[in-house]
Amino acid sequence: MSDREFTGFHVDTVAEAVRQPPLADLRTAARSRRRQRTTGFAVAAVVMAGLVVTPLFGGSNGSGWAGPDQPPAGPARAGEVVLTSRDSGVAVIRMECALLFSHSVDEGRSWSDWDAARYEAESCPTNSAGNRNADLEYAVLSNGIYLVRDGERDLLSTDHGRTWQDADEATVPVADFPKRARPVFCQQGCAAVREPLAVDDATSTVYRLTGKSPSSYPPFSIYPAVDGSIWVTYWPGEAAQPIVARSADRGASWVSWRPQAGADVVAVLGVDAREGYLLIQATPPPGSTVPTGPARLLRTTDGARTWADTGTDLPATQQIPFLTIGADGAVLVPFAFADTPDLSAKLLVSRDGGRHFTVSRDYRAQEGTGAVAPGLAWLYGRDDPSDTGPDHVIVTTDGTTWKRFALPH
Repeated sequence: MSDREFTGFHVDTVAEAVRQPPLADLRTAARSRRRQRTTGFAVAAVVMAGLVVTPLFGGSNGSGWAGPDQPPAGPARAGEVVLTSRDSGVAVIRMECALLFSHSVDEGRSWSDWDAARYEAESCPTNSAGNRNADLEYAVLSNGIYLVRDGERDLLSTDHGRTWQDADEATVPVADFPKRARPVFCQQGCAAVREPLAVDDATSTVYRLTGKSPSSYPPFSIYPAVDGSIWVTYWPGEAAQPIVARSADRGASWVSWRPQAGADVVAVLGVDAREGYLLIQATPPPGSTVPTGPARLLRTTDGARTWADTGTDLPATQQIPFLTIGADGAVLVPFAFADTPDLSAKLLVSRDGGRHFTVSRDYRAQEGTGAVAPGLAWLYGRDDPSDTGPDHVIVTTDGTTWKRFALPH
């Protein structure tokens, strides 16, 4: 077992603490974690500031933006940040039945006002406990383009969240994505993204495909490779096997592959049109949440037609891990471990094709969480332990060099 031991933690302890439930439950779990994170940080920050929180109700059609009579309740701490480059990012807060957005283009030194960008739900139901909550999911497509799913309706903003349009009417249907358009990335169930999309940042145009999809179900993960190829996984649920698909012609056609029966697909990574990685775990037996074996990382070098097991030492986890390809081709995986009284966020890195992972950064800064975008990985941190919620992230493109990115607070 010595080759499966990472510096900084014990394998048996990790195996006991990080066990994955059936993947059919993970999309719901991912949505719950996103809601808890954004809601918890926002509410706590407001309470600590001694501010009064007023319920936020949607207008007649759920679109438009907040007027001066309905501003957010003062400065608030971001619940989640999505980095769109090493220098730019979007922070998001969920407040009952509204989503608030703020963006930065200067490494977090300055952020746009929270009251300039907000989406309010069409309806704001109250549960038996008197709490209001809306069925909202969101996706940051670029620094200024956001997608919100409100129940069964999709809304799109191309002006940093100031105004909203029906997404079906606002997106441009194409047989294949234009070369100037960047395919959208998503993991952990893809939230509001229900199909492969691409964004032209120069014109703020969002494209969707008109051709036949590899699956009738929404994607579970989408990874755009640097050469424009697109890698997608679909998780149909218990009734059918997962599907892995790859397009080398910007969505015009697809090569698809089904993992062996009994395998849960966690995420896919695309290096280029030929090389990619697929993280899978064995489906737990009925009535159990414990996988029958460790995580498996498969690798293809022929465009998803055949896959080989790398024999990875990446541990199984009860949470869906984020994965990305670094600037030097390394596989980067942020992991959170409760192995000390303080939550510990670690970045695991493999530079040998996914076989062995080592801890490149152990960031014990109160938060114990991280995330990725194509070519980027970041870990959340908090300087003041008496404060609530993260106030910065540290970001890397290779697992070796790091840059601090301040969050709004």
